[in-house]
Amino acid sequence: MIFAPHTLQVKVTTPMETDEFGRPIPGTGGESWQDVCKCRCDDNSTKEFTSENGKVYRPNYHVVCEKKTSLKAGDEVRCMDGDNTRGTGKVYTVKNTNYFGYSEIWL
Repeated sequence: MIFAPHTLQVKVTTPMETDEFGRPIPGTGGESWQDVCKCRCDDNSTKEFTSENGKVYRPNYHVVCEKKTSLKAGDEVRCMDGDNTRGTGKVYTVKNTNYFGYSEIWL
């Protein structure tokens, strides 16, 4: 993709480690952000999706990634523009293309 000024990151949650009695060990586990790929994040409040039960969703962001991703609905992601957060949210749907090798994500 020629124009990919942002970086897509996914939140990774590491569970707390336990001792031999099953008690959690303080200071272990936690949350961190892992880079996925370069992307373009656009504000998008005009697209509507309708689920099978008739509920209407209007995603806030449309993200185009420069490669196929393994993200799935429900993952928490954010788009970074340098040190600033461009957009953040939970993935509603992911579409991978067959031929061109890019992904579209709606948050």
